[in-house]
Amino acid sequence: MKLKLARQNVADLKAKLAKAKKDRAAIGEAALTEQRALTDEDRTKRADATKAIEVLEAQLEDAEAILADAEAANEAERSASVPAPDPDHVLARGAAAGLEARTISVGREAAADDPMRGFRSPREFLTCVMTAAQGRPDPRLAPLQAAVGSDEQSTFSDPYGGYLVPVGMAPNLLSLEAEADPVASLVTRIPMTAPSIMINARTDKNHTTSVSGGLTVTRREQAVDITSSRMEFERITLRSYGLFGLAYATEEILTDSPQSFVAILEAGFRDEFAAKLLDERLNGTGAGEFTGVIAAPCVVSQAKETGQTADTIVKENIDKMVSRCWRYGRSVWLANHDTVPQLLSLKQDVGTGGAPVMYFQGNVGGQATLLGRPISFTEFCPKLGDNGDILLGVWSEYLESTYQSIQQAESIHVRFVQHERAVKFWLRNDGQPWWRAALTPKKSSQTLSPFVTLAAR
Repeated sequence: MKLKLARQNVADLKAKLAKAKKDRAAIGEAALTEQRALTDEDRTKRADATKAIEVLEAQLEDAEAILADAEAANEAERSASVPAPDPDHVLARGAAAGLEARTISVGREAAADDPMRGFRSPREFLTCVMTAAQGRPDPRLAPLQAAVGSDEQSTFSDPYGGYLVPVGMAPNLLSLEAEADPVASLVTRIPMTAPSIMINARTDKNHTTSVSGGLTVTRREQAVDITSSRMEFERITLRSYGLFGLAYATEEILTDSPQSFVAILEAGFRDEFAAKLLDERLNGTGAGEFTGVIAAPCVVSQAKETGQTADTIVKENIDKMVSRCWRYGRSVWLANHDTVPQLLSLKQDVGTGGAPVMYFQGNVGGQATLLGRPISFTEFCPKLGDNGDILLGVWSEYLESTYQSIQQAESIHVRFVQHERAVKFWLRNDGQPWWRAALTPKKSSQTLSPFVTLAAR
């Protein structure tokens, strides 16, 4: 009797829960049919329905636990009332019939509760994934795969996550660590309280007559008039531009994924934002994005040597880049990975009996240097032989302002009929070197700049 009541209670709660979910969905469907946004009354009804569903789900969980206990007690009582068969007797009867004695039991598959999902090792799992791509899927992969085309994030092409890694193998999603940004901490941060700000700066990049933007000082004899001077200014404008990321995920994958799928998307987009900002600091055009130093009006592009072979870097290139750098003691080098073999060959021969001085000092696991200054290698510098494949920069002269740091929002309405949730990330910022021209020294035939590149070769 107790078991019967427990089963009936579970059935009633399941029916009430299904109806409550249907009623909640009807609120959104009505708004969609009428092509209108949800009203405040709709949102209140949905909130009340959600609370009711949560209560019913909790009651159902308790009822199912009671049912499980009742079924276990009933099974124990039934087993106790039936005498256990004599093993010797069973074997004797099986032998007499020419059959082997077998015990058959039907129950829940052990793989369903196995965190490894039936695989002995990660290697076996990955091997099965590879063979599945060749048209020979392993049945153990089926629970790790949703219906074909059911999710924006799972199209069953391996680059998009065709199979989720069993939680027993990897509690976190495996991913390639994004490249560290070597200059993000070096730029000058400007507080931005409005979408656009303007900063006054001295026009002081020509030192032939004045180093302060027009002011001069003179010596004079008694009773001789003092020469007046005035300072010139220019205006630096920073405008916030939006940078966005958008992805869709079905409600099923958000619920069923072993990891928090929104957290996976958030981590992925943070890597994308960081990579995009580094790329723009170097290569941005200034049109709706950062102004990159390679295209900045103040950059000095050091010409190649006469007769220099294409796609090479010679000692003289580095020497002259250093000579054109303003405040070399504050600078850092950035270079494409392709430049490493060329940099390893750079040296300064010291007389006939001296040892050569190597320009590039590698440090495994530490900070490499080039002529005493730190050097970092990045995939965002142009390839070997192009302008900017190696760059020398004093990044404190680069202004970066943020109006809105990374924001996140979710919506169930954008793709409501598809039962998908939209996840959006965005920020608003701007960045540019504040120098409008290279510096003309008082006594030199070469201009100086905080940003020096090696020209195309």
